[in-house]
Amino acid sequence: MAKTVIDLDTPFRKGEKVIATRDLAEVPGGTKGKIQLQNGLGAWRRYWVLFEGNRQKGQVDHDDLVRPDQLQDWLARKEAKATAALQSEESAAEATTAEVGAGSGGGIASQIPAHILERSKAAKTRLLG
Repeated sequence: MAKTVIDLDTPFRKGEKVIATRDLAEVPGGTKGKIQLQNGLGAWRRYWVLFEGNRQKGQVDHDDLVRPDQLQDWLARKEAKATAALQSEESAAEATTAEVGAGSGGGIASQIPAHILERSKAAKTRLLG
């Protein structure tokens, strides 16, 4: 029989050793533990984990745990997500800059009547001094 491939998204089984990937209540990130119980439905996977120091934590999300031998893969995935988010923000900023530079007149200010903007400006001046 072929061996099953275990990746970061493979559900944990009872008795499997894990590491917390972030700080949980009373459990700092990086703490080792052992799965006591698996519960949840479908993609909503939760676990009861017995962490070092005899601290038991329930309803721990699958994304908050990683197998010790997959820690480097998890760190690489986290770095890739951060890089993708940064690139997305940069491209959005470039698109906004291009719109403003092209004189598209976009933005919320172009959609609000001038007399409402003046009234708002006067109210801010009156309230803030």
